[in-house]
Amino acid sequence: MVFWLVHASIIDDSYITLTYARNLGLHGHWGLIAEQTSNTATSPLNVLLLGALTALLRHPVWALGVLFVVANMALAAALLRVMRALSLPAWGAVAAWLAVLLNPLLLSAVGLEVALGAAVLALMLMAAVESRPWVFGVCAGLAVLTRFDLAIVVVVLFAASRSLWRGWWKAVVAAGMVAGPWFVFSWVVLGSFVPDTLLIKTQQRSWGGHQFGEGPLLLLRFYPAAIVLAFLPAVLGVLAFAAWTRRRAQLSLPAAFGLGGILHYLAYTILGVPPYHWYYGPSLICLSLFAALAASAVARGFALAAVFLVVCQLGFAVQHGLPWRMAAVTTNWASPAQYATVGRDLKALVGDQPVRLEGEIGAIAYFCDCTVLDQFSDRTQLVSAIDTVTAQAGPVKQWLLRLNYHFLDRGTPQVTPRYVLRDVATPPSGVPAWPATSPWHGPGAPPDGYYALFPA
Repeated sequence: MVFWLVHASIIDDSYITLTYARNLGLHGHWGLIAEQTSNTATSPLNVLLLGALTALLRHPVWALGVLFVVANMALAAALLRVMRALSLPAWGAVAAWLAVLLNPLLLSAVGLEVALGAAVLALMLMAAVESRPWVFGVCAGLAVLTRFDLAIVVVVLFAASRSLWRGWWKAVVAAGMVAGPWFVFSWVVLGSFVPDTLLIKTQQRSWGGHQFGEGPLLLLRFYPAAIVLAFLPAVLGVLAFAAWTRRRAQLSLPAAFGLGGILHYLAYTILGVPPYHWYYGPSLICLSLFAALAASAVARGFALAAVFLVVCQLGFAVQHGLPWRMAAVTTNWASPAQYATVGRDLKALVGDQPVRLEGEIGAIAYFCDCTVLDQFSDRTQLVSAIDTVTAQAGPVKQWLLRLNYHFLDRGTPQVTPRYVLRDVATPPSGVPAWPATSPWHGPGAPPDGYYALFPA
């Protein structure tokens, strides 16, 4: 039911993931376009699972629906076991699950690795409270395959889990066996140990001076109700550390879990990346879950507050549309339906001829299923940026970049575009054009206008 609610509002970056999954599941190819191998899928595990499900179901959106449901079932099951292990009431698990499931910002990132990440993190917390080092290691490996930056939560939770220290080697071996093969494959075959999106996003730096740290204030200007409901559980999670001082033994691991979310937020703030809304996912998940667990440990009276929050989130989700036509929080330049129209029409107009895209690529590439070129799909465009960043880096960063791209194939021939698709303020005469409208008009975003197709 929840997936049906949001299935028509999938954001542009989610379609990047779905395109990777389709190419992997139907063609055995890792890339955004058929002509080139690329490494811009931020979550390898998400793509691998979606690709496997796409091979079975023959449709990536159906595959996404199945994975979303299974991930949320795993989240609920893990939370119930956490509550049982900590001798906490079961309503805390239900409240925690619903606080994540109905979070407007997290629902606005369905298709990315948010639901999968929540499930893997909860399973890792379960393994920690049950003192199971082998299981913890497996979940830790899955976590870094889901998002490499989830290693922050892994390290913090392991450091707080004294019961795991004696069997630390079991956790390390299990994590290495799960995650190691992929990272070796990615480094040698795909040309970089970590996805290229790390370099792409960190080089963007900010949107008109707005970076990750103050990003929620920027998003609040455009989506006040959604952002308040999204961040309120996390704020309560920060306040819940007061409860930890009263229940240190019982809440030590959930508190470490919440601390991992805070440190994740600080790490992204230091990186100074733009405030893409799904970047807040790990922090919101960790702190929301900790808030619910801490509330259930302190007093039954908090159950009414949890019910009130969940009702507010559910009410917002329903009033936003049945189903949603636009994500509750989005920084896309056009609606999903508009991008779908552009993609389908583009396929009919250009066939297999390459198109250079100046704008968002995910949905257009998915619905066109043609050769659309930018840094996410065409790695030859990224080589010069890699070389520039490497030349300007300090000694340590330079060494890391050279190590990361040691096996990068620089001999891939460039694809010459025949057309250029770009956003324009007014529809030009004599060329195909499509309207592009969005509630987002923040820094770096164009005003409502059109996408127009020009000869290259």
